[in-house]
Amino acid sequence: MTIRNVVFDVGNVIVRWEPEAIVELAFGKDLPDGITSRDLFGGDIFRAVNRGAMSLTETQRMYAERHGFDRRTADRLIEALFESLHLIEETPPLMRRLKAAGYGIYAITDNVHEIVAYLRGRYDFWPLFDGACVSADHATLKPDPRMYRWLCETYGLVPEECVFLDDLEKNIAGAKAVGMEGFVFTTTAQAEADLRSIGVDPDRKLAAA
Repeated sequence: MTIRNVVFDVGNVIVRWEPEAIVELAFGKDLPDGITSRDLFGGDIFRAVNRGAMSLTETQRMYAERHGFDRRTADRLIEALFESLHLIEETPPLMRRLKAAGYGIYAITDNVHEIVAYLRGRYDFWPLFDGACVSADHATLKPDPRMYRWLCETYGLVPEECVFLDDLEKNIAGAKAVGMEGFVFTTTAQAEADLRSIGVDPDRKLAAA
């Protein structure tokens, strides 16, 4: 079946998501004893905000309560999070080429309402999406099959006509489980090579269905 839609993760596919860099930016080399970037961005608190169960403001309060941060420290951590969201410069041009060639461009992202709003305001790639499934809107995280199915059902997509690009193998496995093709994203150049390997050519007009 012909691939007609390219579905992008956001973190580490379109913008950087590097918890260790966030923590270093916030604390330098003076990270409080016994606290790791995984504690802050891989634990239950940040999973809850990714599921839309709390705001980033509430997250700051939870960090303060659990780790003994004062308000200034908690504020600095969230400021560093936003400062770290650097664009992967090569990916939006690939998205534009695919869109110009006639492919649908979509997103499935474990993401926070405030971060999505920030990315919309800072960068110009979000309007390229024909639709997006954001975890905070659905109280669900990848690789839960409901994320992939919601995107397809909402936008009338055939899973077998979709290819998903994500930086984590488990999320690609989730996409394949519902019928999508998928590749682990390492670089934009590798992603383009992977797409071409299944007949997705960003420089050739997609034939009509």
